[in-house]
Amino acid sequence: MRLDDLRPSFMLDHRFTRRHLAEYLDGELEAPARARLDHHADRCPSCRRMVQTLMRTLEGLRSLRARPARSHSRGVSDSVILRLRAEAKP
Repeated sequence: MRLDDLRPSFMLDHRFTRRHLAEYLDGELEAPARARLDHHADRCPSCRRMVQTLMRTLEGLRSLRARPARSHSRGVSDSVILRLRAEAKP
């Protein structure tokens, strides 16, 4: 943990990031709030990982929606789990 991470402003931005993450991912945050979240995620490994993971998850879900449904295919949740496991392998 860095010394900057202990400053009150860092912790306020940390809570702000977690509280506004859904709006950020949905593109609903106004520019100043989006910039604040981006700046914090650049400095905070935990928040950066969370943002990146959720963005990959949403992209995966969107790609599943774009595929035609097949009656013999496995369920959506099984497909998501398999894709996330494949992407997580080094």
